[in-house]
Amino acid sequence: MPHWEPGWRFALAIAVPALLLALLLRRRPVLGAALRELSIAMGLWAAWCVIGAATHPQADGARQRARDLFDVERWLHLPSEVPLVRTVADHPWLAHVVNNYYLYGHLNVIVVLLAWTWWRHRDRYGRLRLQLVLLSLGGLAMQLVTIAPPRLMPELGFVDLANAYGESVYGGYADGLAGQLMAMPSLHVGWAALVAWTVWRQAPARWRWAGPAHLAVMTLVVVASANHWWLDGVVAVLLLAVVIALVDRLPRRVPALRVLRPRLVT
Repeated sequence: MPHWEPGWRFALAIAVPALLLALLLRRRPVLGAALRELSIAMGLWAAWCVIGAATHPQADGARQRARDLFDVERWLHLPSEVPLVRTVADHPWLAHVVNNYYLYGHLNVIVVLLAWTWWRHRDRYGRLRLQLVLLSLGGLAMQLVTIAPPRLMPELGFVDLANAYGESVYGGYADGLAGQLMAMPSLHVGWAALVAWTVWRQAPARWRWAGPAHLAVMTLVVVASANHWWLDGVVAVLLLAVVIALVDRLPRRVPALRVLRPRLVT
């Protein structure tokens, strides 16, 4: 059975009521602000789903661009993704781990990061929120130029790992589900890189390794599952670097950076 992934209707069903409640609870600023942030997050998720649905039928050139990307990787002497994909495909337990990390290590981890920053480092929350928004919107804009992921290129030796084990969030390409050609850049890697950057800067020294470790694992997972090319992750990290540089130059008085005063936690 394919995994269930929340679509745009589900996201809007949360985003709209959350925004209305936030407006009604203006006299309770902490709860109201939290609901507003939930509304923003779900609105972004809805936008990703809608854009995925719009770009999915635009398949013209997607496979050729994927071949071109594959050739560029060979020109750059990057290791081929095929041996890694096939090694994982030959070990059911490892395939199960990879498929589930791809699914549950994406949205869930970024939600935990936002909640942790909101609760323990609220003075930094505004910048994190803006970084996430700009990274996501920048990635979505680039994804309007569709590029087929490796799993849709079996002639190059790839295996659709999640479909092979009945654990796909997409199903077959002919099923018409959204997001299947939105491979470049990889927001899985981009969000994981944002987690790595934030955790490294905010966590106590003994826990700083957790963020970079998540990034390393997610990078291997997106490639091993044949959902992304190596360069999809490279471009996502470069995009994040640009976003961080831009946001760090903004003065604190910019409205997008404003949050409630940090709550003291004992």
